[in-house]
Amino acid sequence: MATAHKRITRKDLRQPDWFQVSTEKAFEIYESHRVEVLLGVAAVVVLLLALWGWQVFKDHQNAKAGEEFGVAAALYHGQKYSEAISAFKKVEDYRWSHYATFAYLYQANSYLAVNDLNNALTAAQRFVNATSPDSVYRQIGLVTLAYTEENKGQIKEALQHYSEAEGINGAFRERALLGKARTSERTGDLKTALAAYREYDKENPGSPIGLQIAAMEAKLAGQPAAK
Repeated sequence: MATAHKRITRKDLRQPDWFQVSTEKAFEIYESHRVEVLLGVAAVVVLLLALWGWQVFKDHQNAKAGEEFGVAAALYHGQKYSEAISAFKKVEDYRWSHYATFAYLYQANSYLAVNDLNNALTAAQRFVNATSPDSVYRQIGLVTLAYTEENKGQIKEALQHYSEAEGINGAFRERALLGKARTSERTGDLKTALAAYREYDKENPGSPIGLQIAAMEAKLAGQPAAK
């Protein structure tokens, strides 16, 4: 059966279609809220410009910090430690750059080289504070901090930081183990020292540390049993 088609009258043709109606309504809404719309657009533009400007600023800071860091590192590797310390301080001014963080570590080692333990301790602590937990950088910082404390005679603090560094899986774990063993021995905790030496020897079979282990085992064997 044929479907009847609706007859379109002249009145229907004069009625506005849905697109026209929708456009007119949108325009009316825009006109009634024009100020708010323009302010919103302006705010977005300002935000985008601010983000772009911040990125340009950070890129500029990082580039300048890289140049200063290169100069300072050359002085450090040339064993001009006093000059390197001053040069690394310039890198710190670019605090938004990652080079500023590593400047603390190089400063600590430079201070250690000239036997300025107090400033070395401060620089090492700053580097540790600026690193992520459980990262190899945190481990390097902890070992540097502990070594400085050990040289200052702060044995308990050094033992704590060597132990913390030991728990991080990184390239400086062996140094942390040896540091833990040394400081444990200095506190009279020979069992902890021996355990650390054995752990090091297990990871480095055939190392000269085996003689140290034998001597410590003999020393422990000669001690009277605890009551």
